[in-house]
Amino acid sequence: MDFLSKLFGKKQPATSSRNQPSRSVKPPTPPTAIAKSNEHYMLKCVDCGFTHHIPRATTLLSVVFSVDVNEVKMVCVYGGGAFTVTLDVNEFFTITTIPDSGQVLNASISDNIKPLHNHMLSHCDPLFLIIQQSRNQTTHKYKKQPEGNTYVKFSREHGVDIVGNINVSKAEIPGVS
Repeated sequence: MDFLSKLFGKKQPATSSRNQPSRSVKPPTPPTAIAKSNEHYMLKCVDCGFTHHIPRATTLLSVVFSVDVNEVKMVCVYGGGAFTVTLDVNEFFTITTIPDSGQVLNASISDNIKPLHNHMLSHCDPLFLIIQQSRNQTTHKYKKQPEGNTYVKFSREHGVDIVGNINVSKAEIPGVS
C-alpha cells in the first residue's frame, strides 16, 4: 500500500508502462485578489496614527489592481477593461511607500473598504460615500460632506441611507452589498 492509499484508504490502480492510469489534472484554482507584498503602500489616517497596508500593483488573470498615489485611490480593472471599480480615500488618508514586509495584502476594493470604512466612521459621523456609475465603471469616494445626487450616508446612530439611483450590485457599500 503506498502513501496515498494509506492516507485516503483507497487502493491505487495497477499500472504498467503501457497501461498508465489517466492522471486527472485539477483545473487551476481561479486567482484570488491577494498579492504578496514586496514594496507596497501604507495608508495613514490624517487624524490619528491608524495605518492600513495595501499592495502596490498586482496583475492576475482577470483583475489588475493599482494605486493612484496622487489621488490616494485604489483601482481594480476587471476582464481586460470590461469593468473598473475605484476607491478614493484622500480626504481621510495620506499614502507612503513601504519596503518589503512579507505581509499578504488584499488586492481588491471590497477587502480594503471594510477596515477603512470602520475607521473613517470612527472620526466622521455621518460619513458619506459618493458613488458615480456608468455602464463599465463604478467610482467610490469617501467625503465628510455629501456631493452630487448619488451617495450613501452612514451614521452609527441612524444607520445607512442610500440617496439617488445606485445600482447596488455594481457597488461596494459596507453593510449593504
